[in-house]
Amino acid sequence: MRKLASDPVGPPKLTSLVYCKDPMRDKVREILAEALNKVSGEVEDDDLRDRVSECDPFRVAVTVETAMFEKWGKSNGAQKFKYRSVMFNIKDPNNPDFRRKVLIGDFEPHAIINLTPEEMASDARQSQNEKIKQKALFNSERAAAPKASTNEFTCGRCKKKETTYYQMQTRSADEPMTTFVTCVNCGNHWKFC
Repeated sequence: MRKLASDPVGPPKLTSLVYCKDPMRDKVREILAEALNKVSGEVEDDDLRDRVSECDPFRVAVTVETAMFEKWGKSNGAQKFKYRSVMFNIKDPNNPDFRRKVLIGDFEPHAIINLTPEEMASDARQSQNEKIKQKALFNSERAAAPKASTNEFTCGRCKKKETTYYQMQTRSADEPMTTFVTCVNCGNHWKFC
């Protein structure tokens, strides 16, 4: 069922959902429309509120569902999880950022279907994920043996003296440490005791 509201300025806005007579597709459209209709109550910024009020959540729901159907086909079988991922992120109460971006067109319907779950995450979650990655990177670098640069070793492959090295105890404590050397020029690795 399609009802049009008269709008003297722009194209007519849909005031209800357009159904396509396929029960599975219509259900997806209903779920998306219900989630997108929440955006107007979630926005506090006046500029964003104006942008949101100009958008039609029913039309956006239909275009998003149509893009998913065109790309993936029916929402059952192997494609079921792709549909669920997009729908979950749009419906997620902890992800109003993504829902708003979909509604106001920051993410085009055909682009949404190519987003990874990380890209669909809320701004807060993306920030948390970035902090986790940075901490893991820092910890992994810290766990590696510190390297020093020297010109005391000559590379057997390229005969240059630009190298880095580190030492590690690889045998029993009464044995000397093993020195691991890497040529900066050609990447050759060797070790000695």
